Amino acid sequence: MPEIEVRKLFKEGKKKIKLELLSGEDGLDRKISVCEINRPGLALTGYFDDFPFERLQVLGNGEMSYLRKLSQGKRKQVLEKVLSYNIPCFVITRNLVSPQELIDVSRKKKIALFRTSLLTSKFISKITAYLEDKFALRTTILGVLVEVYGMGVLILGKSGIGKSECALGLVKKGHRLIADDVVDITRKTGQFLVGTGNELIRHHMEVRGMGIINVATLFGIGAVKDVNSIELIVRLEEWRENKVYDRVGLDEKLVSILGVRLPELLIPVRPGRNTAMIIEVAAMNQRLKNEGRHSAYELNKRLIREMKLKRDKKSEN
Repeated sequence: MPEIEVRKLFKEGKKKIKLELLSGEDGLDRKISVCEINRPGLALTGYFDDFPFERLQVLGNGEMSYLRKLSQGKRKQVLEKVLSYNIPCFVITRNLVSPQELIDVSRKKKIALFRTSLLTSKFISKITAYLEDKFALRTTILGVLVEVYGMGVLILGKSGIGKSECALGLVKKGHRLIADDVVDITRKTGQFLVGTGNELIRHHMEVRGMGIINVATLFGIGAVKDVNSIELIVRLEEWRENKVYDRVGLDEKLVSILGVRLPELLIPVRPGRNTAMIIEVAAMNQRLKNEGRHSAYELNKRLIREMKLKRDKKSEN
């Protein structure tokens, strides 16, 4: 299972989520192993059934108000019990003042205690997005990712098949390049994929016979994009005369990447075929499918209906 060291959260969160370390420096080596967070209000009242202690614990105005109403002795007793669990860290929101007992017990238990100026809801939103990104499944695929009419199209195929040249043709038509050669893919919450290029070679493209080009410099910043969702896979292969290719489109193929199933089209490539235009049309057709309009299905239904009508008329005669 992936884990994030609290020290790394603190280092990266100083500016992004405005974290300030109040106590528990010795607890920075603890690990966060889940992306969910918890507000330990019930635990503070003494109810520990199903207490998700493995989560990052957030103390907002409600929790801090409750602690302030307790006597000093009771407050220390409650905090000793809560912090006896293997909690990764605590975060106090809204720049609220921490009770001294919380500072002392967190130092004693070696659990990092942070404070942020963000409102509780804002902090939870930011820290959840941060943790989901850190725990997201990732992979790297050799291919080209382009945005065509707002749809992310991942172009795959053997080396030299013409993936980059196809992407270049799409850029010339006004579409955008996200990544060439190496595509870093991340699965996001909600079961969808996003792709981006390697930071070192981002916006660059290799064209055989020409070399490396900078697409942003040649075509303008509007011709590139850093990240985009992936909704369609197009696989290019050399045309084989003895192979039967789909000519109707009724049989749809789905492939799985990081557990997310995406439609895949197999496009045969040979001299004279405008592959860029085919992918452009494929992206538009996929958008129609996503909206419930399937041209092949609709035509098939009309043909079946017409054949039924002709058969019925023939039987009447």
